[in-house]
Amino acid sequence: MAESRVVIVGGGFAGLYTAIGLEKLLKRRDDISVTLLSAENFFLFTPMLPEAGASSIGTRHIVSPLRKLLRRTRPAEVSVDKIDLVSRVVFARHSLTGAVREFPYDRLVLALGGVTNYFNVPGAAQYSIPFKTLGDAIYVRNHTIDKLEEAAVEPERAGELVTFAVVGGGLTGVEVSGALNDFVREAVGFYPEIDRKQIRIILLEAGPRLMPEMNEELAAFAEKVLGERGVEVRTNTSVVRAERGEFELSTGERVSTGTLIWAAGVAPNPLIATLQVPTERGRIRVNEFLAIEGLDDAWALGDCAHIPNPKTGKPHPPTAQHAVREGKCAAHNVAASLGIGTSKPFAYRTMGQMAIVGERTGVADVMGLRFEGFIAWFLWRTYYLMRIPQLEKRLRVVLDWTLDLFFKRDLVKLAVTRDQRTCRRRNAPPKH
Repeated sequence: MAESRVVIVGGGFAGLYTAIGLEKLLKRRDDISVTLLSAENFFLFTPMLPEAGASSIGTRHIVSPLRKLLRRTRPAEVSVDKIDLVSRVVFARHSLTGAVREFPYDRLVLALGGVTNYFNVPGAAQYSIPFKTLGDAIYVRNHTIDKLEEAAVEPERAGELVTFAVVGGGLTGVEVSGALNDFVREAVGFYPEIDRKQIRIILLEAGPRLMPEMNEELAAFAEKVLGERGVEVRTNTSVVRAERGEFELSTGERVSTGTLIWAAGVAPNPLIATLQVPTERGRIRVNEFLAIEGLDDAWALGDCAHIPNPKTGKPHPPTAQHAVREGKCAAHNVAASLGIGTSKPFAYRTMGQMAIVGERTGVADVMGLRFEGFIAWFLWRTYYLMRIPQLEKRLRVVLDWTLDLFFKRDLVKLAVTRDQRTCRRRNAPPKH
């Protein structure tokens, strides 16, 4: 028999858990191959990205090698350029060398994820720092230490250098601003040249309140805690223009800063626009079995898919907890198309939302029960610790958290690089 080829595009939560599910279902089928295409050779545990960016945990401890997680699946570190749904071929390039590769398939799973949404704000893409990848977290950490070092040497510019702005008051923005605030205010103790009163952490939200995904009372609690800890929270305020060293607000105010972090939202992957498939607000329309409308050999899930929720009439939100369940469901349905088991419609009720507001403080809405303060923080850490796929990584994170109780955070700047793009991003000549 000819080998049946399953290709999964995307190595995030949705793609990884589709591959894991297929490995369990196809373990006795040597005539079926599974290939996972990912731009990185690791899986990033994104819920802990803010903590990694604020030096609470090691950056390597929130990533797991795909080749350790997947025994039967063939990972390929490539960037996808084009998908031909007619000839059933995925065209890609090796992420490092650029070597062109083709991946023919019989079954296709699209878990493309999303990209940073700049909402067409002039200068935002050029002069802000996105916060979505491991590289972004490492860059933010190094950049923050850079600004503290500069402020210590150039006191006349300290006000601008120690002003840090975060755009987006959703879950990510709240967690990033809280973690960054803790990191900067702890680190400044080692910089006697800097006046603490000059430190500004600004959180900007275009809507009327923080975290629209959560209960209003919990959002109000988060705003109160951030304010008490020194974060300037501004709602109903958006960035209308970003320039080098400053940005302009919808109020007309101009703020001078060397740090503008963009955590304002996610846009559909641009690759979707090149596909001849039905879309809804830029995302691929799928049926209750996660199959792309009009195709019987392709499925879509995660951030790139518009998945209807029959109970609410709205699409399922693009969160990690949904992506994991979607991956498991997609695995069943792909296997069913290959004669193994039966198809299952996707049905999942959101367990709730949680966020860390800062040091030992959080908010949580779990199955209708609401928590705030230390208990919510503890629930957040316990839940997400158990979701890390490798036991080895869980133990390393626990060790990091334990050491964090007794020692100050590391201020070492890991900025040695030969990457020309990173050097240009820092507006400095390439380092060799």
